[in-house]
Amino acid sequence: MRRRRPMFLALALLTAFAAVATSALVFAAKRPPAFYAAASRPADWDAHEQSAKLLTRVLDLQNDVRAKEEWGDTFTADELNCFFAENMGPKDGLCELLPKGFHSPRIAINGDRLKLGVMYREGFWSSVVWMELKIWLVADQVNVAAVEVCNLKAGRVPFGSQSILDKMGDVARESSIDVTWYRNKSNPVGLFKFFAKQPRPTSQVLTLEVKDGKLTIAGRSFLDGAPAAPPGVNPLPPAP
Repeated sequence: MRRRRPMFLALALLTAFAAVATSALVFAAKRPPAFYAAASRPADWDAHEQSAKLLTRVLDLQNDVRAKEEWGDTFTADELNCFFAENMGPKDGLCELLPKGFHSPRIAINGDRLKLGVMYREGFWSSVVWMELKIWLVADQVNVAAVEVCNLKAGRVPFGSQSILDKMGDVARESSIDVTWYRNKSNPVGLFKFFAKQPRPTSQVLTLEVKDGKLTIAGRSFLDGAPAAPPGVNPLPPAP
């Protein structure tokens, strides 16, 4: 029996180490990133009014795409977070727009990077799944934006990307946006094609900019029915 004590001691130490490591992993996964915690309570006292105004602007922008030759708007991260707080909590109706189990999205825009966090589940096993994105229009394509996933974590723990990328693609396709994923070195990059359900799109996105706390989108529409320039033709002058 005495000879077995070292084995039992080693097993006990291994079990204790595994328990500590697991606890540390769970704790790290449950800790939300700083930007998410800061955005969880919008600073503006009247978040409901901010949310209502933003919804009206989004609907107006959708109508402008169909009815005006030139259209566009700029949305701040604070405005978007007010809308998320009011309409996309775990019990809110618009939460159904997200994949099952996800709710309460929040964003932050620092420089040209957009951070997006979404709470997964509720209670003890909940965690914030978040990603850092870089977004730009593809120069030699029409209505195509590239989205590079620079970071993807659950809390503070690196997170497997494929299932999240698939869910992003599913949500985009419901809004008539086709998505194709590929890898640029170690980072996944998605090509998001707008107006994908239209064989000959009559609207063209000319500006899609993430910068200094703001998201700007603008473009033009061909009210006479003339289609946008075919793929492979860049309608914008080259950058200086």
